Amino acid sequence: MMKKNPLLAATALACGLAFAAPASATLTLQSGLVGGSGDVDNVIFNACGTAGTGNPVQGCLNTSHTTLVNFSSNETLNISGGGQATISAQDGTFNTISIALDDTSLGFGKLQFNLDATANGTANFQAIDQFGNVFNFNNVALNGNGNNFFTLGSLDGQVAVSFTLVSTVGISLISDLEQVRLGATEISTPVPAPAGLALMGLGLLGLGMVRRKTA
Repeated sequence: MMKKNPLLAATALACGLAFAAPASATLTLQSGLVGGSGDVDNVIFNACGTAGTGNPVQGCLNTSHTTLVNFSSNETLNISGGGQATISAQDGTFNTISIALDDTSLGFGKLQFNLDATANGTANFQAIDQFGNVFNFNNVALNGNGNNFFTLGSLDGQVAVSFTLVSTVGISLISDLEQVRLGATEISTPVPAPAGLALMGLGLLGLGMVRRKTA
């Protein structure tokens, strides 16, 4: 039976810990067009989308017609008009709709949109970051007089891979989603934190000592 080398085992553990630390984005949802719209692109439909009726429906970015954006729901959706078109449910109101990039190697660090509600109430939203962490934004106030602009952002440079209007609380009368803008970016591989790098360095040093001893 081969005898285990405790130093070698510790080395492997240290190297593993350097890269296995849990990662998470810090996603926020705020009312209004936070930070302006100069760093996001309009999602349009007349250049690349599926005008008409369907589920999902698809648009693209104004500056990149090959960057496709999917909108899905639990019911049939309508696209009316061209350019930055309005997305509505076939029955006139919806209580769930999801936004995600078609290319799974892409996410968005910023998303802006406008919900048109026909009555005052609140809504629940959910975002998922590139690591699979779920962020719930519950009981967000909606104004029934019309425009409800929101901005999903990231405080640490990480990205979201999907954003969903999960349900409405108090009302189910959201008539449409419009003026969607987002900033698409490549999903990056997490870089080890300084503590993780130190552990990895210690592990590599231990491995060098073992090899020198057995040489």
